[in-house]
Amino acid sequence: MGALPRKQETLASLQKDLEAATVAYVVDYRGLTVANLKEIRRELLKNNAKLTVAKNTLVRRAIENTAMSAMGPYLKGPTALALGMGDQIAPIKIIKEYLKKNKKENEVRGGALDGKPLSAQEVEALTKLPPLEELRAKLVGGIAYPTTGLVAALSGPQRALVQVLDQYAKQKQG
Repeated sequence: MGALPRKQETLASLQKDLEAATVAYVVDYRGLTVANLKEIRRELLKNNAKLTVAKNTLVRRAIENTAMSAMGPYLKGPTALALGMGDQIAPIKIIKEYLKKNKKENEVRGGALDGKPLSAQEVEALTKLPPLEELRAKLVGGIAYPTTGLVAALSGPQRALVQVLDQYAKQKQG
């Protein structure tokens, strides 16, 4: 197989992955061994995400005229793409936790989220967010809190009346 068909195959695969992805992060992979990359890929696959290493020129061609074209400026030097098809924050959290655990200083250059560019600072801010399920629980709790407070306030006088009557009944019996 010649170089051109292999590049075309890689380009087609990249385009397919980028179409399915809702988020893409650009990460410098220098200093990571093949074993490190395999371990990261394994963790990402568990969370409906993948890590792809490709030449920047192929990635630029793959993102042309797509929602991910916003990440074009971050494609400099050795590049790995972390693509998330489900949870948009999980891929970068997995990578950052792995790098921290293994004392690697790899740079996360940026990315694209739903067609909008993400700077390195914005990506870092995303890693500090709680998991999606926790955010949903907080939202539901915030919505439900006023009604539970109202129910408690409305049931308070009745509860007090029942306690007074109970004390009065005990006093009469005693």
